[in-house]
Amino acid sequence: MRVKISFLRDQMSANTIPLHHQTLLAESLYVILDTFGGDRSVFNFSSLKGTSKIQNGFMRFLSSKVTLVVSSRNEDLMEKLVSKIFEMPYLAVGKMNLMPRSHEIIPDPEFQTKMRYLCISPMILIDPRKDPERSQMTVDPTSQEFSDILYEQTLDRMERAGFTETQLNNFAEFDAQPDLEYVQKLNETGKKFARYYRAADGSTMMGYLLPFTLHAHPDVHRFIWDCGVGALNDQGYGMVDLVKVGLN
Repeated sequence: MRVKISFLRDQMSANTIPLHHQTLLAESLYVILDTFGGDRSVFNFSSLKGTSKIQNGFMRFLSSKVTLVVSSRNEDLMEKLVSKIFEMPYLAVGKMNLMPRSHEIIPDPEFQTKMRYLCISPMILIDPRKDPERSQMTVDPTSQEFSDILYEQTLDRMERAGFTETQLNNFAEFDAQPDLEYVQKLNETGKKFARYYRAADGSTMMGYLLPFTLHAHPDVHRFIWDCGVGALNDQGYGMVDLVKVGLN
């Protein structure tokens, strides 16, 4: 279940937050989840979106409207989380206060074996808690290694989420391919598709923001849609959205 929440920024609070603000969001959302024992392991959320300007590593919001997407495999968790948010006068993200105004349930897409995604929060390929050295390395997104790591991450998370061995055996087909034209344009202009981010414990890891096509079982797509792709999804990393038809 996926919900988009719209907020109004409190004009008396700060209008700037760090560009990499997933940890700040996680801190605030964890407090709410913990009030009713919500399971963080099946929870994911986006970065904050709104009319903004990036300056010196910070996002300065130019508009008062800010949106956040939250999702989970557990509908009861989502309903309780959204209800709790709307009971609060505001959601504090760093020094910025966001007052909840409305929300909408985003309908699930038709899950097929081939789907195109874009990242609406950074995708972490390697968990820094498990492999701190490799988590800081850049893996070529066009390589087979990139796809293989995502596959192992996804199957491991699905197993921990309760999928049986029989079900997992049906998910052997898995191939993630980035948008080659997008990667080429970034390389030509000297821009980066991967940057350093920090986990909640302060450890450093490499995160990716790029569109990609995934060939996988529809149930795998459903899991990624609800719970994110890659590592540290409960900290707000790896949320994806569909590439709209006609988007290059």
